[in-house]
Amino acid sequence: MRRAGTWLVAAVLLAAAGCEDEGAPAETISREAFVETYVALRVAQLRGTAGDPLPAEDRERVLAANGVTEEELLTFAEVHGPDVAFMEQLWEDVEKRLEEIRNTPDATMDPGDPAIPPP
Repeated sequence: MRRAGTWLVAAVLLAAAGCEDEGAPAETISREAFVETYVALRVAQLRGTAGDPLPAEDRERVLAANGVTEEELLTFAEVHGPDVAFMEQLWEDVEKRLEEIRNTPDATMDPGDPAIPPP
């Protein structure tokens, strides 16, 4: 269960840790796009077989449904990673949304949603 989401979390954290301020920030996806996509990826992973990583085709489907690429997620982390307060609020928002999904799965985990692969 944790292993599947670990690739993205590790990549985001490594990208954020390795960032240096090189002047003007690069253009990134919006905060909301990052949060929505990350939450959709976690939901997809959690709906899969416990302990198994999210298959690449499911990951690509979630990213495409959200109009985001893996590279855009990493760029967002690289640009915003050094801003600890920003990232702390962002992860709190991610956790809040995941908690909302846990509490109301029928309303938010629509099996017909193309962003969430079938179980």
